[in-house]
Order: sequence, then structure tokens, then C-alpha cells
Amino acid sequence: MTIQPEFNGSENLEFPEFYKKTHTKKNKEWIDPICTVKHSKMLSLREESSQSGVQLTSEEMSRQALGKRKRYILGFGDGPKPSSSSSTPSRVSQDHVGELQKLKAEMEEMKMEREMEHEELRRQLEQERREREEEKKEREEEQKQIAHLTSLVTEFLKEKTQTHKSSIHHDGAMYSTGGTNTR
Repeated sequence: MTIQPEFNGSENLEFPEFYKKTHTKKNKEWIDPICTVKHSKMLSLREESSQSGVQLTSEEMSRQALGKRKRYILGFGDGPKPSSSSSTPSRVSQDHVGELQKLKAEMEEMKMEREMEHEELRRQLEQERREREEEKKEREEEQKQIAHLTSLVTEFLKEKTQTHKSSIHHDGAMYSTGGTNTR
């Protein structure tokens, strides 16, 4: 983001400093109040680009902070001409393109990993659901067996009780008729 020495008086200045140097009077006042706003925008663009890790070129910063014109880079005077005459905003350098592609590939890989983890969790949940259903069916079957056994035992006990009562009844009748026996 430095200006070529032939365009800035052989100093190696970054674009916002070059802009400030070329748009202030000797007493350090801006030649126009709008220059302060544009300079502030450049500084914020520089801060944003440094935080994102993608540095803007001087040409890109000029287009974003000052606007654009065909075949002319604002803020450079009669200096360099635009690297392209297209109206597209800025072009990212090959290094940045490579870095972006690498980041996209990493993101895609992370996305695939998350999808695989999600699928594995879904399979585990499905397996647990099937196991719970099987356990529920087993409990229901056990409950049916217990109910059946309970009914069998109850019926058996009823029969036994009736048999026992009937045997007592018969024994009692015999006993009472046996009273006619004389000794």
C-alpha cells in the first residue's frame, strides 16, 4: 500500500499519508473540509483491511474512499493510471486469491466434518430409539406374561378354594349324618 517514490517525492508513504501530504496546506490545514472526511474513511478502510487480513492496494483504497473515474485514479494527481479500465471495484492479488481458496477449502472440509458428525449423531440417536422401543416391547411382553400368570394363579386358587369348600361341605354332611350312629 505504499506509493511509488516517483509519485510522492521519493518518500515511501502509505496512501492515506500521501493523500494527507498532497491535500493539506503548509500550515497543516486541509485544502477542503471534505478532505478530512475522505482521509478518515481511508484510515478506517486501512484498519478494517488489516483486521480482515486482506490489505487493500492504494488503487483499491482510492476507489473505495474517493470514488472512481475511468482512466484516472483519484487522489494521485497525474500519477499512475488504473490497472484496469473495468468498472469492477477492486481486484484481489493472486496471493489473496490463493489464501481465499485455501480458506474456502478449509471451510468446506470443516463443513464435511460437521455433516459427518451430524450423521453419526443421527445414527446413534436412531440406534438408541430402536433399543428403547425393543426394551418397551420386552417390558410389555413381560407385563402380559405376568398378567397371564396372575390370572392362571387366580383361577387355580379359585378352583382350589371351591374344591376345598365342596370337600368341607361333603365332609360336613357326612359328619352330620354320621351323628345317627349310636355308640
